[in-house]
Amino acid sequence: MSEEDKWYGSPRRLQVFALGITTLYIATIFLVWVAAPTLEFEAYPTQCPDDSQNCSRIAPNPYRASGEQGIVVNASKAEVMSEIIAWIDSQPRTEVVTESQDAGYIHSVFRSFAVRFPDDMLFHVECDNGSAVIWTHSEARLGVYDLMVNDDRVISFAEHIENQQWSSASCE
Repeated sequence: MSEEDKWYGSPRRLQVFALGITTLYIATIFLVWVAAPTLEFEAYPTQCPDDSQNCSRIAPNPYRASGEQGIVVNASKAEVMSEIIAWIDSQPRTEVVTESQDAGYIHSVFRSFAVRFPDDMLFHVECDNGSAVIWTHSEARLGVYDLMVNDDRVISFAEHIENQQWSSASCE
């Protein structure tokens, strides 16, 4: 049986096929990187776009997720901000873009596994009557549907925060 008659064809054809697939993958990642650069948010978003299928939030004007207006915990603002950063760092393929302890604001980027599609996840922490109130907003930069990953991410974050042991310090 000659090399041409084998199920995979000639070794040269296999090399060309592998090179083609690799080139296509790299080009796709490059196009995603060009099409969705990391942008600075001027302010915390007030809502998800109407009828969006790639956005989820727990905040005023909640969308998808659990429908809550915010996550309330008995902790200091600094402790909550520290726990949010620790949670972000524990997630795969993430980076913190902006962090402001004074403003109680964090902007992070989560990337999908294969093609590295970016999703922006923003957090806002404020004090209200001695408790810390956390808002979170997660939105895909590209596409019209996110396969519910932003919704799952927001719910996962909320569950993580609700299961934490806090110092019970007053938020000021």
